[in-house]
Order: sequence, then structure tokens, then C-alpha cells
Amino acid sequence: SVGRALATAEWRFIVISSFLFCLVYLPIIGIANQPDKSDDERIRGIFAFWGFFTFNIAIYSYSGQLFMCLVRGSGTAMILASVFLGMNNFFSGLIVRPQQMTGLWVFTYWITHGHYVYEGLTMSMFAGDVREVIVNEGSDYWSALDCDVNAIDGDCVVTANDYVTAFFGDKYSKDHIGRNLLILGFILVVIRASTFLALRLFIYSGK
Repeated sequence: SVGRALATAEWRFIVISSFLFCLVYLPIIGIANQPDKSDDERIRGIFAFWGFFTFNIAIYSYSGQLFMCLVRGSGTAMILASVFLGMNNFFSGLIVRPQQMTGLWVFTYWITHGHYVYEGLTMSMFAGDVREVIVNEGSDYWSALDCDVNAIDGDCVVTANDYVTAFFGDKYSKDHIGRNLLILGFILVVIRASTFLALRLFIYSGK
């Protein structure tokens, strides 16, 4: 019964909530307005985006369950969850860019699941996107995009694909999508297996 509960718990919430988010968000970012992408490429991008977003919700949800099973009391579990959430927010590559993490900080970038989620979400939508982005003089990415050469009247027009590449310091790649899905699947399996072991091995009478 424990194994069955672990296999089915919250899956409806996870799948439906991720579907509803994508239903609203994807039309807003203009998934249908990418001129150089075929319908098949758009469909694959949509399913990849949904898959990464679903993995993200599942890992956060099931990590919370794991922390509750590992420690005595909800207060300690909430602290662990806060640390887990903070690490993923800070080191996934959005707040601190991948190219800005050097030395010891590189380790945090590779161990946080948010890195694989965020890269997958970004590249499934914007890899190969030729829609125009205007880069203003003074932008952090002016030099990386060769805007000194390409600028016209102070504005530099580049593709969304090129801007995303520069934004993440050429660290994010469409080629990583399959690898990232496998890594997230492995992380999810480890979390569920750890929760199963915690339920079997740890008993807190006051809990």
C-alpha cells in the first residue's frame, strides 16, 4: 500500500496544474508566431516545455514529502524545503547566470535540478527562434552580440535564439534537452525511493 501510494500520490494535481499553466503561458510567448519553425517543431517544443514544467512541479512536491518523512516535526522539514527552494531559485541560471558561476559555485549549478528544468524550458521554446529582439546600447550583451558592428541608429536587432545564447553565456543548448529529461527523471526516482525508505525506516512517535 505504501508503494502504491508513492506511485500515485498527487499525480493528478501535478499533471493538471502543469497543463493549465502551459495552456495560458504558451500562447502568451507566441509559440504560434515562430516563422522558421515547422508545425512538428512547434509541437515538440510544446510537449518538451510541458514535460520540463511537470518534472519541476513533481520534484518540488515530492521533495516536500521526503523532508516530512526524513525529520521529526514540520518546522525542520520546512527549513529543509526553504533551503532546497532557495538553492534552485538562485543557482538555476536565472538570477546568477551560468557564466557568472565560477570556482566552487559551479558545483551548486550542477547539483540543483532547477538548472536542468530552466535550461529545458528556455531551449524548448527559443532555440532556433528567429523573431527579432532589439538590444539597446549599454546592454550587458552588446559586445557578445557584436552590436558595435551590427547596430543601426543605436539599436542592435538580433534573433531571439542569438539573444538567449548570449544571455546564458553559450552555456544553454538545445542539444541538452534529452540529457536534462533523463537527469530529472533520475532525480525524481531517487526522491521517491528515498521517501519509501524513510517511511519504512524512520518512525517518529510524536509526529
